Order: sequence, then C-alpha cells, then structure tokens
Amino acid sequence: MFNYLTGLITSGIIFTSMFIFMGFQYGGTQHFNDIVANSITLVDKNGLGGSFKLLDDDGTRILSIKNGKIRIFNQEGKEVITIRSDSQGRGNVSLKNGGYLDTYNDGENKTAIIGENSYGDGMFSTYNSNAKQTSLLSSIEGGYGKFTVFDNQGRESLHLLQSLTTFNQEGKITGKYGTNKSGDGSVMLYDRFGNRGWYKSGKSS
Repeated sequence: MFNYLTGLITSGIIFTSMFIFMGFQYGGTQHFNDIVANSITLVDKNGLGGSFKLLDDDGTRILSIKNGKIRIFNQEGKEVITIRSDSQGRGNVSLKNGGYLDTYNDGENKTAIIGENSYGDGMFSTYNSNAKQTSLLSSIEGGYGKFTVFDNQGRESLHLLQSLTTFNQEGKITGKYGTNKSGDGSVMLYDRFGNRGWYKSGKSS
C-alpha cells in the first residue's frame, strides 16, 4: 500500500512538473491537439469573469465570449454580430456592418430575410416554398416606407407607397387608390395595357 501511494504521488509530481515546464516553454500557455471534457469552466486569476476567444488560420479573432456577450467578427476583424441580454434581462441579437438574417425551409429554399438592403435601409422579405418572393416591406429613398406583394411566380401584383397600386400578371398597372396632389381622395383605373381608363376624385362638386 505504501509503495502504491509513493508511486501515485511520484506520478502526480511528474505530471505537475511537466505542465509547469510547458507553461514556461509556451510563455504561460499550453497547446494541446484535442481536449475532451464533460464541462469546462473559464475564470480569470481571481476565479471570476473568464473569457473564450477563437482565431482563424491567420490569427484574426473571429469569435469571443466574455461578460455575457457572444461576439462574431468578419475576416477584417470587425464585429458583425453580437448576442447578449439587455439591461432588462431580455435576449438581444445585433447585426452590424450591413447585416441580415436568412431563414430556410427543409428543402433549403430561402423563406425570409430581415436586415438591410443595398441602400442601407431596413427591409423584411418573405418567400414561398419555391423560393419565389411573396412580399417586401422596406424603407426607400426619401425616407418613405413601401409594402409590395408578389404573386406565386414572384411578379409584383400590389404595392403600397403613399397610394395603393395594383398590377396584372404582365406587370401593367391596373388601379390606384390614394390621395391626389390637392389632398383629395382619388381612384384611378387602367385597362390591361396600363392605359388610363377611369378616374374619380373625392372632391365635392
């Protein structure tokens, strides 16, 4: 029994010495090929506030976890995604640098996008199961909001931009309901070729 304890203590001393030696050799860090564990707890020298950092092949930081935040960086080292809880304890995901969020169905077809368009304005778009665009809600030039509805083939059928405008399958305007330049309500109908056919103003005669 004494020999067993002596051997166990000796082995422990050898392993401890090896880790200390590796620590000096690698400047206070240790390099391992693989680590397999049931759990890993990261703390600082005071036993609190540990952090995790992941680098790419070029040594550029691409992910960090610290102080309740998960941050993702692009290839230039700029922060593009932040996942955290806010001051009220609610979950928050921030997409930066022109970020957007995509969703896909089981067939790997895009079903929705929320984020920023090419002009730097906010937008939300939906798609059907065949990846055809069905709706688009966005800000446009001039600071206006625009809502567009498409048919099952992705062709524009209706949009709302100061007035409600409808289109046929050929993309020709067929109707417009809204407010005219005088501030009166107005309705305008067009034929199937997009030619103006009938107009009515809400102005009292």
